[in-house]
Amino acid sequence: MLVFKIIILLFSLVLHELAHGYMAYFCGDKTAKYYGRLSFNPLKHLDPIGALVPIVMLLSGSSFVVGWAKPVPVNYFALKNGRVGEFLVSIAGVATNYLLMILGALLIRFGIIPLGPLSAYFIIINMALGTFNLLPIPPLDGSRIIASFLNDENRIKIFTLDTYGILIIVALSYFGLLSKIMSPIYNLMIGIVDIIIRS
Repeated sequence: MLVFKIIILLFSLVLHELAHGYMAYFCGDKTAKYYGRLSFNPLKHLDPIGALVPIVMLLSGSSFVVGWAKPVPVNYFALKNGRVGEFLVSIAGVATNYLLMILGALLIRFGIIPLGPLSAYFIIINMALGTFNLLPIPPLDGSRIIASFLNDENRIKIFTLDTYGILIIVALSYFGLLSKIMSPIYNLMIGIVDIIIRS
């Protein structure tokens, strides 16, 4: 069971990053393609810490699991749509995880797959990844989404905080605040999934 959960996790992380890469490519930036990041090979995308943390959480039996992959390189100056392109690239990963979550719920709703531990985990992990990445903590997607609406000065300030992001996340997690911050969006998504499955 654990092996299948890890496979689902890696699949979800890879699709999250591929969404960023392909959206950037669609918007005119070929950086991800140049660096070989438009690949389904998980080794191209894995961040050692971002992959290890959720595996440790799974092994410890934690019901709350988060993880991340190496961010796809994006040259924002190459995006032909400007700030619109920046917004689309930033939100693509989160949107993909939530779409996978909804897809899983629909497959259960129409009896294509049974409701069981693995199908439930597929929904939950994508729900968690989407919600986690939506947090406005650099360099998570939420901070990039906000930055796409800011002026250049404030946008640069957000980017300069990237190196401190992991420390902020660890601190919030240590003091039990991370799950509390995520809870409102997480509960909303649980409600959406419940409506889809039971409708």
